Amino acid sequence: MSDLLDAILDTLIPPSGDGRMPGAGSLGLSATVREQTREAREVVSAGLAAAEVHGFAQLDLENRVAVLRQIESEHPAFIATLYMPACTAYYQHPAANEGLGLPPGPPHPTGYQLEPGNLDALERVKKRGRLYREA
Repeated sequence: MSDLLDAILDTLIPPSGDGRMPGAGSLGLSATVREQTREAREVVSAGLAAAEVHGFAQLDLENRVAVLRQIESEHPAFIATLYMPACTAYYQHPAANEGLGLPPGPPHPTGYQLEPGNLDALERVKKRGRLYREA
């Protein structure tokens, strides 16, 4: 099934025409995407089963897009469930960073610098006290 998911990922994020950017499926992101969507396992399984019925992995890109549109109409949560984890995994991959001309590694390895702000608006929340009980 990872080959099928890789084919779907390559359709959602295909390689660039100039070869600079790889497709998401060619980066072997299926395990990461599966891990990120494990709580929606039934949604993903249903979508993958529908793709398998259509022989998705053997289709060309144009037909894959058409099949994904059909699957999305039958299983509306399938693409929505896969898309964000696929994008996140893709843009964290060293090959995608290289294609974008970025150095490998996380986009903000030293963190964010935040300007000191006015936290007076939190006083009401602090005065409320704890609204939960210890387990």
